[in-house]
Amino acid sequence: MLLSLLTVGSGVALGTGAMLSDFSQKTVEARAASDTKSKILKQARTKLERHFSKGTYRINLKARWIPSRLLQQSPKQILAVQVDGTIRKYTNFTVFYTQRNRRKNVQIQLKVEAERKLPVVTDRLRKGGKIEEGQLVYQWVTISQNSQSYITSKEELVGKTLRRTLLSGQPIKKSYISRDLIIRAGDQVQVFIEREGIQIQVSAEARENGAKGDRISVYSNETRKKYEGEVLRPGVIQWKSTL
Repeated sequence: MLLSLLTVGSGVALGTGAMLSDFSQKTVEARAASDTKSKILKQARTKLERHFSKGTYRINLKARWIPSRLLQQSPKQILAVQVDGTIRKYTNFTVFYTQRNRRKNVQIQLKVEAERKLPVVTDRLRKGGKIEEGQLVYQWVTISQNSQSYITSKEELVGKTLRRTLLSGQPIKKSYISRDLIIRAGDQVQVFIEREGIQIQVSAEARENGAKGDRISVYSNETRKKYEGEVLRPGVIQWKSTL
């Protein structure tokens, strides 16, 4: 009877030991996978920072898909991470690593969240009102990749008229403010046309309003043709196409 109890007791002890050993092994593997993942994210962030102005942007990365076979490698086996294609919300990367002295690579996908320090309004501002300096403050704002549509400095906003109502904390896109028109429909303008290294100047009449950088249509009585051109300065258009 005593022998039976000892046998049973030993079995329980051995079983418990095996379970603890298995748990310990899984813990070690999970920690290693976490360290490998951290190294991949760190290298990916370093690559992305080359695409954004330092101090102006903050980058946050999250793993959307990383193959388990890659996470099974140790951090020391990770050689490099490079961006594949364009940077977007879900961006593809290629990870280069070594396995049994052989160089390998595998594709992963990470969620890219970019923040940019932008001027935002401190209060609710109504459409048609002018923006004052005291109504603006810089804050970190989560942005999409088409961040060029946002205005990045207070100086560009002070005194501008709003084309829509804004809420407190809202960043301001270029389309939200009225731009300064320097050419109006009916104005006489000079169109500079350049072809094959030869430049000519044609008088024309603006058919549309335009701010600097806008493309507007104009009509020339001299040539009896309609052109599209970019507004350079008051009264001056750079030819882009003949309509």
